[in-house]
Amino acid sequence: MRGGKMQSELVIRENELIDSSEYPEEQRALVEDFNARIRRLTGIITGIGKEYHTIWVINAATKKMYLYRSTGENTNHDAVELGLRFDNYDRYIEEYVDRCVVSSVENIQRDVKLEVIFSRIKNGDMFTVDYMRLADDGNMSYHQMAFALAGQPGETDNFILAFRDIDRSIRKHISDKRYLREQLDIVETLSRDYYNIFKINPRTGDVVILKLDGYVTKGMEGAGEKIYPYDVLYKQYVKDRVYFEDQEWMYEAISLDTVKKKLSDSSEYVSSYRVMDNGEVHYYQFTYIMINANIQGSDILAGFKNVDDIVASAKERENLEILASTDIMTGILNRGSGERRVTDAMANDKAGMLCIMDVDRFKDINDNLGHSVGDKVIRGIADVLKTTFRDEDIIFRLGGDEYAVYVMHLTDKEAGKAVMDRVFKKIAGLDIPELKDREVCVSAGAAFYTEGKKRSFEDIYKLADSGVYESKKVKGSKLIFR
Repeated sequence: MRGGKMQSELVIRENELIDSSEYPEEQRALVEDFNARIRRLTGIITGIGKEYHTIWVINAATKKMYLYRSTGENTNHDAVELGLRFDNYDRYIEEYVDRCVVSSVENIQRDVKLEVIFSRIKNGDMFTVDYMRLADDGNMSYHQMAFALAGQPGETDNFILAFRDIDRSIRKHISDKRYLREQLDIVETLSRDYYNIFKINPRTGDVVILKLDGYVTKGMEGAGEKIYPYDVLYKQYVKDRVYFEDQEWMYEAISLDTVKKKLSDSSEYVSSYRVMDNGEVHYYQFTYIMINANIQGSDILAGFKNVDDIVASAKERENLEILASTDIMTGILNRGSGERRVTDAMANDKAGMLCIMDVDRFKDINDNLGHSVGDKVIRGIADVLKTTFRDEDIIFRLGGDEYAVYVMHLTDKEAGKAVMDRVFKKIAGLDIPELKDREVCVSAGAAFYTEGKKRSFEDIYKLADSGVYESKKVKGSKLIFR
């Protein structure tokens, strides 16, 4: 059956028409009507057969399926094999969608129901359903199902189901090359550091590979115009490559909903994770960037790179606990580790001041001066915090352009204001030539934890964060206590 030709003997063809002259005159009209139906069926299928490689004729009353033709090198073998196993249309189509369809599954399941089909084809129209098909070898391609009446409009005794591969024609109509060229500077910036770069359409969930250096996951064919469904691709990547301890977090972290939410607040979303390659753990970083932050629904660029070299420069590289607690871009603690350490300090009744800082107009820096300048600001502020506070103080990055520090044993507003004034002065004096005369300012809020008062980290954090909100109303760097 594979690669060959197959025809059912259950469908009557043109050369099997009945000679009406062999019947009594009173029966000849019925015979001619029968022959006319066969000619219509043959004509319809012949027309469809020019483009569709697998054709079924289905009895609308019994839902029984008859394979009319399966031929050509593009034959959808799943469509044939399942039909021979389940000759009832309802069972067949349910199994086929579950097994082969990987995009817009709920919509496809709705569209292939008989009541929907007949509402579309009852007047003689053809009804087509396009979908992304996953083959057993992991490759994905666009396919199409077509439905039509096997007779005149209004005659609903039988209908036709046909399959064809439309992958090549779909690819030919991808017309975003000009748009990609206009955004080449962003791609080139990512290309300097990132091995693998993807463009994501957040409205449709489609992905195009812009750069592919090495193996990412099965089914990828390299950079080009081929479209992949992001929802399938990222889940397959996490399952196939990501270290098992990080998989649950990654499923959530790079889901399209999470990415869009993160980018609604910032033009860049960055984090790190671990990958298992050939039995060894490696460290990777992802970056998601809005191509045009001023346009709602703008395409998103995603870059993935190995950061083993950055990790190697950290003290005690073999200490996974230290590695897992470090923010790769700045070298200070990441949010999770910082929050845990502050919580532990408070649990041990160690008094102190929790201060939260947020860079003012950071999005403008990224949008107008570029992400490379924004990165310098992020690292520069982290360096200021490391040189201003003591080793016993807990300095960490909350994410994006937000930082926090828990200053041990500091419970006095005047002392807190004095130390933060030094921070503000150093930040204003950051040596970043690209900023020119633009001064970097931060809005800060602070709250105290005093010995003997049982308050949670969340309580102190909310107080300090409300201070940030109030300080945002004042131009320039400002600290407000809560």
